[in-house]
Amino acid sequence: MRLATTDGDYSGRRVEAVSVILDDGAIENSTYRDAVIRAFATYPDSYFDPMRSQMMLNKVKRLKFVGHAEYQTQTSGNGDVELIVRVKLSDQAKPLGEQAMGWLADRSWKDFPVLYADDKSVLRAKIENKSMVFSNTNAFFGRPEILTSGNPLAQSPSGSHGTDTWLESSVEAGLYGLSAVTERISVFAAGSYIASGSWGPELFTDASRTHGHAEDAYAGVIGSNTTAQGGIRQMSLLYGRKAFQIDNGMILRLSSANGGARAALQSNPRNAADQLMHAQFTYDAHKLDLFRLNPDELEEIDSKTIINGINYEGRLLPQLRLGGMALQVPSSNFSYYTNTAVYSRAGLRVTDIRLALDPSLSGSGLYMRAELARQTHRDFDMDARAGYVEAGYQFHHAPWRPTVSYRYSSFSGDNPNTATFERWDPLFAGGGGDEWVQGLNQYKVVQTSNVVAHRFMARLQPGPRWELTPQFWIFKAATLNNLGGAQALSLYSDKDLGRELNLTARYVASPGLIFVFSTAYTQPGAAIRQSLNSDYKNWFSASALMIARF
Repeated sequence: MRLATTDGDYSGRRVEAVSVILDDGAIENSTYRDAVIRAFATYPDSYFDPMRSQMMLNKVKRLKFVGHAEYQTQTSGNGDVELIVRVKLSDQAKPLGEQAMGWLADRSWKDFPVLYADDKSVLRAKIENKSMVFSNTNAFFGRPEILTSGNPLAQSPSGSHGTDTWLESSVEAGLYGLSAVTERISVFAAGSYIASGSWGPELFTDASRTHGHAEDAYAGVIGSNTTAQGGIRQMSLLYGRKAFQIDNGMILRLSSANGGARAALQSNPRNAADQLMHAQFTYDAHKLDLFRLNPDELEEIDSKTIINGINYEGRLLPQLRLGGMALQVPSSNFSYYTNTAVYSRAGLRVTDIRLALDPSLSGSGLYMRAELARQTHRDFDMDARAGYVEAGYQFHHAPWRPTVSYRYSSFSGDNPNTATFERWDPLFAGGGGDEWVQGLNQYKVVQTSNVVAHRFMARLQPGPRWELTPQFWIFKAATLNNLGGAQALSLYSDKDLGRELNLTARYVASPGLIFVFSTAYTQPGAAIRQSLNSDYKNWFSASALMIARF
């Protein structure tokens, strides 16, 4: 079983816009603004990376007209991220070309975690803590011995004795560097280590444990140029251990796994793939990715899957995005099962197409997005389908700036009466509760395969730093045959899988301090109730997460 990454911060979210505010809006200067944008070097349609943003912020601080700089994050109506760079102008020009900053330059800790920065290079330390308290009442609907049967991670699963509460915590420490070789070419490298632990009876085991392992370990080169008209020309090459995703994660988001011997099952501190080779080419609003991905799976269930892929994303109009991807799996130990045969994931081919209409940044309006994907196979007859359609409306000027939306998603199951294998392979889907964790509780029983889900969601912003996200889910099975899912649910007697109501509250005190509170209440549908002989209890969970980074 794979559990998705926490949605505690906005890491991996699409950057919808980057804006610059000079002296709290008192000054408008396009020359200064353009210089800040070039130095910050984070552009719309990239994916938000907090560590990279902090490194590039140091480039902004080195500009001679900048006295102080910081950035803030906020979400747009569709869940993408808006970055706001706030700059206080300096009273006088700074002779920074002759003066480096950071502990390695002046043996002072005043600029920490910056260890060194001059006009060409930045070396920055990373220290990040994730701590979570999580509580389950009647996990697995009070019948964990049935619903976790056959799961190698389930040693002493939660749910048999009412309420279980546990603590998770992790610390990541590392070094991240960027250095300009020429005016247009830079090299970068990073390395970090995560120590994590769980204490108390968690979802699959009551054994307290700790674990330590390398997280990021990569190096690369990037060449970029900005035209006089603001056009972007950029190429980057990267190799090593690093997080990776495509779009909002319907197919690829979980580059690493947590839980098991690694602990920290719910807070999910690990994101880096075991091996990533990634080339990216950007030409204005168009981006092409070539990659080879080996996710860092748990040793107990490592499928040794390798994925080769190509992905395109671009803007046809200012608010209209188009994307498409093609993947192949040259090797894997993962298997598909039918009543008469066992097939290998090795040879899987995936194609998808994505379309999105983004909301207006300045006013109320509609947004829509959709994705359609198909899986075939090199060695046998396979035709699996998946996709979603989402539509929402943002009331920009109403109190709390509410956005309401509906999403229909479908992931095919296998019809045993045909010779074609049709069950969708979830691969490494994931993300937050508003991405591809379909139900904070239900996802732990029914993942993105053989399921049709209806999601009703709102986003509310009661304050500049607060976001509330209530959701209501309805789950149905695509087919009654569910071989390949939970062992006890291999054959449904009904397509009704259940309903879930959940609420997430996020408070962003600063980019370096975030709090997330979540609750979920889940009622099993007729299919699950009948598999449990109607001996079940409704499932309630609650959690509190703190993310502190320096």
